[in-house]
Amino acid sequence: MSEEKKIAIILRQPPHGTLYPVEGLRMTVALSGDMEPITIVMGDGVYAFLKKTDRSMYQMHYDFIKDIELDVIVDKKCIANYGISTEDLVDGLQIKEHEEVLKIITSMDTVIAF
Repeated sequence: MSEEKKIAIILRQPPHGTLYPVEGLRMTVALSGDMEPITIVMGDGVYAFLKKTDRSMYQMHYDFIKDIELDVIVDKKCIANYGISTEDLVDGLQIKEHEEVLKIITSMDTVIAF
C-alpha cells in the first residue's frame, strides 16, 4: 500500500470580492474523504476567520473541518502584520509561528493555493 500524500491548502485571498476562501475550504472537505489535508491561512486569508466576518458561504465547510479534527493553521506573523489579535479570530484555529508554517509547507507533497 502506498503512503498517503501530504497536501496543504493555502488560503491567502480575502473573503470579500472573491470565492477563494470558499473554494479552498471546499477543496479541504473534498480531499478529507481520502486523506487529511492541512489548511493554512496566510495573507489576506486571515480576514476569512475574523469573528465579525460574514462566513455564511463557507461556515458549513469550516464546521465540518473542525468536526473531523483537521488542522487549520494560521500564520502568527500574518495576523500580527494586520494588527489582528487571536481573540479577534474564530475558535478552532491553530496559531503557529511563521517559521513553523514554512516548514509545514515545505514538507508537503502538494500545495494548492487559493
